[in-house]
Amino acid sequence: MKKIFLLMMMFFICTDCISQINNDLIIEQIERMSEDSNDEENDYSELIEAYWELLENPLNINGDDIDQLAEFRFISVFQLEKIKSYIKEYGDIQFIEELYEIEGMDDKSIEMIKDIICFEESKKKEMRFTDLKYGKHKVITQVDQCLNKKKGYYGVEDSLLYQNPNSIYLGSPQRFYLRYNYTYKDKLEYGFVVEKDPGEYLFKSNVNDSLIALLGDKCYTGFDFCTFHISVHNFGFLFETVVIGDYKISFGQGLCMGSGMAFTSKGGTLLRRGKKISPSKSANEAYYLRGVATTLKYSDFELCMFYSNKKTDANIVTYDSLTETPLEISSLQQTGLHRTYNEMIDRKVIRQQLYGLNLSYRNSNFQLGYTLHKTDLSAELNPDNNLYNLFYFRGNNIINQSLDFYYVLDKILFYGEAAMSGNKGLAGLAGVSFQPKGYIDFNMLYRNYAKDYQCLYSNAYSAGSSARNEEGWYLSSCISVASNWKYITSIDFYKSNWFRSTAHSPSHGYDFDTQMNYQPNSNTLFFIEYRNRNKMKNTSRTDIFQRFLIEEKYNMIRFHAAYQITDDITLKNRVEYHFNTNEDGKYNSYLIYQDILYNPIDKHYNIAFRYEIFNAEEGSVYAYENDVLYAFAVGGLSGKGIRSYLVGKIKVLERIQISGKIGLTIYDNKTEIGSGLETIYNNWRCDCKLQLIWSL
Repeated sequence: MKKIFLLMMMFFICTDCISQINNDLIIEQIERMSEDSNDEENDYSELIEAYWELLENPLNINGDDIDQLAEFRFISVFQLEKIKSYIKEYGDIQFIEELYEIEGMDDKSIEMIKDIICFEESKKKEMRFTDLKYGKHKVITQVDQCLNKKKGYYGVEDSLLYQNPNSIYLGSPQRFYLRYNYTYKDKLEYGFVVEKDPGEYLFKSNVNDSLIALLGDKCYTGFDFCTFHISVHNFGFLFETVVIGDYKISFGQGLCMGSGMAFTSKGGTLLRRGKKISPSKSANEAYYLRGVATTLKYSDFELCMFYSNKKTDANIVTYDSLTETPLEISSLQQTGLHRTYNEMIDRKVIRQQLYGLNLSYRNSNFQLGYTLHKTDLSAELNPDNNLYNLFYFRGNNIINQSLDFYYVLDKILFYGEAAMSGNKGLAGLAGVSFQPKGYIDFNMLYRNYAKDYQCLYSNAYSAGSSARNEEGWYLSSCISVASNWKYITSIDFYKSNWFRSTAHSPSHGYDFDTQMNYQPNSNTLFFIEYRNRNKMKNTSRTDIFQRFLIEEKYNMIRFHAAYQITDDITLKNRVEYHFNTNEDGKYNSYLIYQDILYNPIDKHYNIAFRYEIFNAEEGSVYAYENDVLYAFAVGGLSGKGIRSYLVGKIKVLERIQISGKIGLTIYDNKTEIGSGLETIYNNWRCDCKLQLIWSL
């Protein structure tokens, strides 16, 4: 305790914190996605960044982009349709008070969206060159570092390094990030992002000479990752949107094309209705396309066309002996990390091209779309031969196509997508949402993804890691049992008719979740949640005659409270307990934390502090952490120990904001943390971040 207190006092820094109760909706969604994926490497900053941009650049509720309100789950699809019907009948909404006159819009829904909407004319005004001076500029610089020295940063003698070049990291332990962005309303946007991950280098002169000799022309100077974009909306003539540079696209329900991450919902519909084309502004090195994309609109018809050409990381199997270009690869890499010799060898070794189109017809309550695209790889993709990946894509080009639709009929919503890959593999999903009353919502989704369905850009709803080899039913309901009470429940049944990487025979499972919310006002939220998951996986036994599937049972009870004790101070408490079963027996875990959020009114600073106790006998427990702007931290904690952090923000000048974060984790039952080159030879770990934002 004393060590924690002293360290936190020593490293007192102010940083940006997400302290509003309403933001808990976004936090809870991403937190659940982290628990489901069980992968700390996933980058969810793309999602939280999209939400922050809504706060900074509110949506015109009379415009075409208000579908994003439903995409972020702030309002239901039925509420969205009621808003559109109201505008169609009575004209543009000019004041927030008008929302109370719309059927289905209650106080809590309006409270959720009031900060992210504006009231402008729906009529599109032409952009004049002289208007650009009214745009907004923003520059963000950030440096992150783990203060502990990891194994990968210890020096190694040249003779040993030449024999084992993967024994150290090439660069320094800092992460450097620089971003510039210009925005003029929803008309024009351009900018760039550069980033260096921990362990990567900036200057070749800082790399060991032995490694430079081994890497040869693979060495580079400068930031490892660079992204740029120019986006024009309402361009004129037939052009609705034009994006040049790096972008993301998503059509239908993501079964055929979904290059970015998407929100999932607890208890609500799984329908996706976000932007089809949007610029990529995050430092995520995997989920982006590079080239040009445009949307043409005429009457109720839209035509989206896109072309992408970028170099991609891959594991090389064979080279051309003459040209030394890769001929065969075993997998495409998604981490974006280039810290070691092997990671550098795999860096940007093949060229990946994607081109296609989406044609859609859309009126007030119906949409029908068709998507077609082709992917070309400069080397043949040939995964290692295993039973579970027998039907994975193999080759250097693939064609995908799909039909998608949604239809709103008063209180019933129908939606779905059917897709086919070049090998005739099929996949489909169909959902229905029913809202008999404004306070009752029922949802159902059926999905059937064949084992031989192949798509490199699929991002549809799935219990597994990809949309293939899965059949399942998702059922959910959300009922407002009283004015301040809401009951949410969902269950997902699924099965795989072929092997998976974690199951060497057909398997099945389910995921049940129920939650009761009590929210007496916009500054107070209490909920209790119970979750029960059951899935089948391989036994750890290695004897081929004793191999069989075992059931892993996961149970969790969570209590969460968030409330204001004064106008300036908000408290958040969480207690959760896990009781799980696997082939080794039963094991228990728990997590307890206390948050103190200090956000004084009419002041230029705010602070967030957390003290956390955890004990995870097996696996990890997950909890959202406050972070600097555009960052999102979901800490996966394993073992036994305590964690604490301090995070906040201070506005030093009218246009300059400084943020930072310091976090410390101490383990009771470990003498080493991590593995491989990430090993820390101690029982504690300290991380810090410092960010500067200049807005013009």
